[in-house]
Amino acid sequence: MARSTLAGLVLFAAVLTAQQQEKESAFRQAGVCSRCHVVQVLEWSASKHPAAGTVCQSCHGGSEGHVANERNEVKPDRLPRGEREVTLLCASCHTAGCPKTSKTSGCSSCHHAHALSNPNDKQLRQPVTFAEDPRLAEFRRHMAEGERRVTRRDWGAARDAFAAAARVLPDNRRAASRLRMVERRLHPAMPGLEILDDAFDPESGLPLHVRVKEAGVEMLLVPRGDVDIGSEQWPGSRPVHSVYGEAFYLGKFEVTQEQWNRMGMENPSPVKEATLPVYGLSWKEARQWIARLNERVPGGGFRLPTEAEWERAARAAGRGVDGPLDAHAWYRDNSASGPAGPGGFREIAAYKPHPVGLKQPNAAGFFDMRGNVAEWCSSLLRPYPYDARDGRESEDAGGLRVIRGGAFVDSAGYLDAAFRHGARPGVRNYWTGLRLAR
Repeated sequence: MARSTLAGLVLFAAVLTAQQQEKESAFRQAGVCSRCHVVQVLEWSASKHPAAGTVCQSCHGGSEGHVANERNEVKPDRLPRGEREVTLLCASCHTAGCPKTSKTSGCSSCHHAHALSNPNDKQLRQPVTFAEDPRLAEFRRHMAEGERRVTRRDWGAARDAFAAAARVLPDNRRAASRLRMVERRLHPAMPGLEILDDAFDPESGLPLHVRVKEAGVEMLLVPRGDVDIGSEQWPGSRPVHSVYGEAFYLGKFEVTQEQWNRMGMENPSPVKEATLPVYGLSWKEARQWIARLNERVPGGGFRLPTEAEWERAARAAGRGVDGPLDAHAWYRDNSASGPAGPGGFREIAAYKPHPVGLKQPNAAGFFDMRGNVAEWCSSLLRPYPYDARDGRESEDAGGLRVIRGGAFVDSAGYLDAAFRHGARPGVRNYWTGLRLAR
């Protein structure tokens, strides 16, 4: 009996090993597609297509754009949808119809519309169960205790609970994230920054409203999250796509001339007034001013925003729209000084910016995100979809740098949050200023 049982166990282990090897072989054959489309690859591997050499690319094409963009914002080269398109795809190989029934339509009545495996095959319907890691119950208990302490703002006890959870599962990102959050609440001070009120981001623990002591610049926190950027209205802003970003600080107002002067740099503004935004400056000059600020503030970290960050703040992180343009923006229709000439024409010098903060803020609390002065971003002007690595290039990287927000000389259409254009980094533009990020 023992010998028979042992033989059965050996046979069972051999079957499992063979099945595992078959799955691993399928994943290797599916290649990069198996990184995301695990279930589809398993369904495909159970069909007769692997033996026939029909792989993902046979039906969907190389789909290089889809592979490179893992957020599923760029579709595969070929994506058949509906009975007609699926049938046409099948007919591209099975020219004589179904090998079993000779039918030339209704393929999905017998086969899965995506992987083309047989949905009636029992092996695809067998339930799969996994034994739960015995540490999970203890981990969940510590995490729940930590969250209870957070609601009471008992930061010390919350830290102890999240630290205990992190010891149980050291690689768990949620435990590490919550531990960082309570540590920030226990030690909220940030070098070089003055915290202006008690409000904080419940996810990161960072204060929402701070001021840079050295420059007098107020900054608001933009919490981490996704935002849809771009617009189908503007050719250079297509396609609309989703971008994820970490939390960052952004100037509540555009940098003023008084703040610019604190760094001891020449003020390039054509009209000089302390409360006006600094303007008429190049991208390189904006970077030089920020470099001087970083030298004076412990920890530094100040920079220009990337264009994705700028648009996330302009869209108020999805919290609402600005409302009537005149209530929020200085632009061509309300920024002229003096009467117009013949035909209503005015020279560019007839337009000028206004002191920051006179109009209403957007839903996230930022003033003059549209209009007043256009704002330099760190990003190079490149075709969409946006690359998260963009905006970090050195000053020597060639190409145009992005300008956002529209300006006091622009018509209303160019104040669209999605409108993007660029200029050479060394060129001074009459209408361009900056907003500080960290």
